[in-house]
Amino acid sequence: MAKTKAKKVKILKFAFIAFSIYVVVSFIVIQSDISKRKDNLDAAKNELEQQQYLNKDIMNIINSGENSEYIMRIAREKLGFVFPNERVFIDISGNNK
Repeated sequence: MAKTKAKKVKILKFAFIAFSIYVVVSFIVIQSDISKRKDNLDAAKNELEQQQYLNKDIMNIINSGENSEYIMRIAREKLGFVFPNERVFIDISGNNK
């Protein structure tokens, strides 16, 4: 009976140690994940600030009404806008000459 009790105590100690190691490792992994997500959040905030600054500049250009050629060029190049009844030809040959 003493052997079985000692065996149970050893099993409980092993289980406690294993659980403690699991908790510590889980904590470290979670802290690492939190750190990565904070970095991602900071990068997203910086990107948002840059985009807001760019949007503000573009709105200033649009509201000034002075650079209609610039606006048309950006609308064509970046957004693919065309005038009504306008024909657009696209060179699919791959030659950029």
